[in-house]
This record gives sequence, structure tokens and C-alpha cells, in this order.
Amino acid sequence: MKLFIFSLLIVLSITGCQNSSSNKKNDIHLMGYKDGVNPNSLAHVSADKQKDRLSKIELSKIDSDTKIKIAEINSGNQLLIAKVNADAQTDIAQTDSTTKIKTSQIDATTKKDDIQSSFNIVIIISLLFAFALFLFYLNSRKNRELKRKLQEDKLQHEKLLKEREYDEQRLHKMLDLVKDGKLSQEMEDEIIASLTKPKTNLLI
Repeated sequence: MKLFIFSLLIVLSITGCQNSSSNKKNDIHLMGYKDGVNPNSLAHVSADKQKDRLSKIELSKIDSDTKIKIAEINSGNQLLIAKVNADAQTDIAQTDSTTKIKTSQIDATTKKDDIQSSFNIVIIISLLFAFALFLFYLNSRKNRELKRKLQEDKLQHEKLLKEREYDEQRLHKMLDLVKDGKLSQEMEDEIIASLTKPKTNLLI
């Protein structure tokens, strides 16, 4: 494009020089005649003007063709730029869509994992709570059984003490009766035998 413009400038310069030279020659021819009129020089001037007009038309045509080509180039560049922009926008839209889909999938997976983790935590806490309740129940049951056994031992001890007390009171009464001679010989023998018989219900 620069080479074409440079060539055009050279053609215009050469044409201008030729026109200047023709004008000078016409002036010289005119000055050579006393009357200032020469038919040959007038024909030559008319030919130069025709030539100059044709040169201007040719230059205008060249300029017009140049502008048309430049407009075509600009139009092609604009179409190419528009296509590139459209392709870029399409790629960006596809990338955004793919990114959004991937992000949604990741979010869904993360939420699912969070729900599963929360569910697992709830199950673990429930199991621990149930195990703690079971241990508490076993401990309470053991304590109740221990208290019951202690209570039974206490009652048994008190029962044995009462029985021993009753036996001692009975023995004292029987001894008093023997001492006073109020019992028969047979009953006295039985009392003596019961006193010499070993006790099986003594407290340890």
C-alpha cells in the first residue's frame, strides 16, 4: 500500500513538471511571434490540456480504485475482527457455562458430603449417648443390688440378734424355773441337754 501511494506521488510530480514545461514552451512560442498568435502553438496547447485532463481523469480513477480497495480491506478487517470477537465471546460463554456446571456439581457433592458427615456425626453421638445410658443403667442396677444385699444382710443380722435375744431370754426363764424347782426331772434333763447341744445359728 505504501509503495502504491509513493508511485502515485511520483506520477503526479512528473505530470506537474510536464505541464510546467509545456506552459513555458507555449510562452516562448507566443513571445516569438509579433502578433502573439500561432495556430500551431494553439493546437499544441489544446493537446496538452487534453492530455492534462486525461491524466487527471486517470489519477481520479486510480484514487477511486485505491479508496475502494482500502475500503474493501477495512471491511474485510472489520469482518475478521467481528468474527474473532464472536468466536471469543462464544468460547467465553462456553467456558463460563462449563465452569458454572462444574461449580454446581462441586457444590452438590460438597453439600452431599456435608449431609453425610452430619448424619454420621448424629449417629455416632446417638450411639455414644445410648452407651452412656446403658452404663448408667448397669451402674444403677449394681448399686440397687448392692443396697438390696446390704439391706438383706442388715435385716438378717437384726433377725439373728432378735432370735439370740429371745433364746437368751427363754434360757434365763428356764434356768429360773430349774433354780426354783418348778419343773419336773424330765424337763430339767431336756433343758440341760439343750444347753450342752452345739448352737448352729450363732452369729459370726
